[in-house]
Amino acid sequence: MNPVPFFGLHREFEDIREPLMAAVEDVLASGKLLQGPAVAAFERDVAERAGRAHAVAVNSCTDALYFGLRALGVGSGDEVLVTDFSFVASGTAILRTGATPVFVDIDETYSLDLDLADSAVTDRTKALLWVHLFGRMSDAARVEAFAARHGLAVLEDAAQTFGGVRDGRAAGSIGQVSAYSFDPTKVIGAPGSGAVALTDDEELAAKIRRLHIHGKQGPSFEELGYNAQMSTLVAATLLVKLEHEERWLRRRREIAQLYSEALDGLAVLPELGSEREHIVHKYVVRTPKREALQAALTERDVSTMVHYSYRLHELPLVQGRPHRVVDGGLGDRAKREALSLPIHPYLLDEELERITDGIAAFRARADLVAS
Repeated sequence: MNPVPFFGLHREFEDIREPLMAAVEDVLASGKLLQGPAVAAFERDVAERAGRAHAVAVNSCTDALYFGLRALGVGSGDEVLVTDFSFVASGTAILRTGATPVFVDIDETYSLDLDLADSAVTDRTKALLWVHLFGRMSDAARVEAFAARHGLAVLEDAAQTFGGVRDGRAAGSIGQVSAYSFDPTKVIGAPGSGAVALTDDEELAAKIRRLHIHGKQGPSFEELGYNAQMSTLVAATLLVKLEHEERWLRRRREIAQLYSEALDGLAVLPELGSEREHIVHKYVVRTPKREALQAALTERDVSTMVHYSYRLHELPLVQGRPHRVVDGGLGDRAKREALSLPIHPYLLDEELERITDGIAAFRARADLVAS
């Protein structure tokens, strides 16, 4: 019995091998491996999907977040509100600027708790770095109203939510600057690393564009910048994959609904909402019996992962650096109880059956203990 893979990248490649290889061949034959036409085409496509005026393709979402903060003028002496439960880059992007992260605990949706954040704002708070976690789109109007009330700039970390839509708003359309990730594990994944920074502000876009290519402006180099370009090969392959987004998202949602039916009453389940409100980048459940659920799945060779086993303020890289913490207690529960099940469009019916069998075994054991 082969293990059920947590990711399905090898199967994805076999499914779309022909158009992918044709795109790669075209780029290699052109000789334009950096800043080729596919990069500009990809930027236009992504900007249009988000409803943004400008998009800048960069090497990684970590860079996109950092460049966004830099473009917004965030630096030493400033504070930035950010969730305390996320991938590490949400915090390190702030630390790289010299600003002080204010780590705010999450609410039941794994989003930064805005009620807690109200008490965290000081006269040094300059920005809110908002994260949509696991693929669930947040309430854009509520985020923007909070920022407006406190006079904060918003940098939207939509790394995990490309394609998300809620109440007519797309992930990537919130605040002054947004960032998408096209890391290989995402719904649309690059052959390596890749990301896009988006904005409606021409000056912010120009600043990010300079920063990502050595500080270059015209024929000169105007400021200290970085080499964070997206390769033409990456852009070309992402353009191919964008054509499959709809069917991939539809299959993810079918699988998520299957999981939710099997897990009903056993764990705290993700709120899927309307069709694209949750793109199910990750299917994360929360249960105090995480190890038992994980064991029931492992017995059937089903791969699972924990996202995340830490809170950002606890990481060694944060210790000794200025930061603040606004605690509500839910982050500690999440790091103890959260478990991610495999969720990708290339799971086989037989594999899904093994997963639901594992969940049924977990349910039986829970019922036995209860009786």
